[in-house]
Amino acid sequence: MSEIEEKIRDKAMLRLSRIFGVPLEAIAPERRFGEDLKASFVSDFRRNELDRVNDDIRDVADRLIAKELDSGNLTIGTAGEYCDHMVRCSKSRPRDVQRVLDGGDDPASGVAPT
Repeated sequence: MSEIEEKIRDKAMLRLSRIFGVPLEAIAPERRFGEDLKASFVSDFRRNELDRVNDDIRDVADRLIAKELDSGNLTIGTAGEYCDHMVRCSKSRPRDVQRVLDGGDDPASGVAPT
């Protein structure tokens, strides 16, 4: 794994810890969304943690990857798969990956968009 890929993975794990409001040590690659990493609430009107993860996944996907997601050929169900996805997408959309992992447009992140 390259140094850049390692940094992307580290930032992705940090992003997940911030989204779910848990210590970084609580985020491990095998942790499953919806089981180990759960939404704190369910609402039709507000975005919860799982919605935010899904938004991240879609926001960085290029057209080919979006088609894989839409067809069900690509599913992202664990923290490790989220990290893999961010690394893969960084090859075609590095600015989008950086924006998302830095908190981007997410008002709950406390980080202003750049």
